[in-house]
Amino acid sequence: MQKISAMMCRFRPSRFLAALSIALLPLPLAAADPAPAPEGGVRALIEARQHAVLSSEIAGRIGRMTVEAGQSFKAGQTLVAFDCSLYQATVDAARANLRAAEVTVRQNRRLEQLKSIGGAEVEMAEVKAEAARADLRKAEIEVRRCDVKAPFDGKVVEQRIREHESVPAGTALLEILSDRDLRVDLIVPSSWLVWLKPGQRFELRIDETGEALDGEVTLTGARVDPVSQSLKVTGKLQADKQGNAPNLVAGMSGTARFTPSEEAKGAR
Repeated sequence: MQKISAMMCRFRPSRFLAALSIALLPLPLAAADPAPAPEGGVRALIEARQHAVLSSEIAGRIGRMTVEAGQSFKAGQTLVAFDCSLYQATVDAARANLRAAEVTVRQNRRLEQLKSIGGAEVEMAEVKAEAARADLRKAEIEVRRCDVKAPFDGKVVEQRIREHESVPAGTALLEILSDRDLRVDLIVPSSWLVWLKPGQRFELRIDETGEALDGEVTLTGARVDPVSQSLKVTGKLQADKQGNAPNLVAGMSGTARFTPSEEAKGAR
C-alpha cells in the first residue's frame, strides 16, 4: 500500500495531459500534387455570348411581328412593330404647341422693342417654348419605341406575344440570341488552376453530332465553389482549315479533353 501511495504521489495529471496533447498533434501533411486532366474529360456546354429578352418600352397593341421562333434576323431589323397612331398624334400635338410657343416668343420680342412689355414677359415666353421643345422630344422618343429593333445579328429563341395583343410597358416580347458568337462553358476541378491557363488547348466532342472540335481556354472563373471545389472556365472553338466557324447551336453539350503542355506539366 505504501508503494502504491508513493506512485500516486509521483503522478502529476498536468504532466500526463501535456504529454498526451503532444502525442496527439497532427503530423504535417505532404503537399498534394495538382489533379491531372482525367482521361474521361469534363462536361461542356455551348452557350451564346449575346443573349437577350426584348421587352416593350411602351404600352400598346402589337401591330406586326416580322419574325417567328427559329428565324434569323440582322442587327437593326424591326422585329416587333406597335400600333403607333396614338403616339404619333401626341407628336403632332407637341409639334403644334411648339409652333404656337415660338410665335409668342417672336411677338413678345417685337413688343419689347416697342417698350410695350418688359423683359420678364419675353423670358417667360422663351421658357414656355423650351418646355414645348422638350415635350416634342419626349413624344418623338415614344414614337421611336414603337419599333423594337434587333440589337445584333441572331435568331429568335422564343416568341412571347402574338400580333394584335395589347401589352403594358415592360412585357417580354422575344427571346433572342446570337448564333454566330458562341462560347464553351466548362466546370473543372479547382486544382487544375496550377496548369490550366488562358490559351490552354482542348478537344471537344459534341454529343449531338459526334464531331470533334479544337478549342482554347479564354477565361478562368473568378471564384472557386467551396462545396464542389470546382471552377467555371470559358473557352472558344477554333475555325476549320478553310476558316469556317463550327456548325453549332447554343445548348449543345459535349466532353472536353485537356492535354497540358510541357510547360504546364513543369509547373506541376
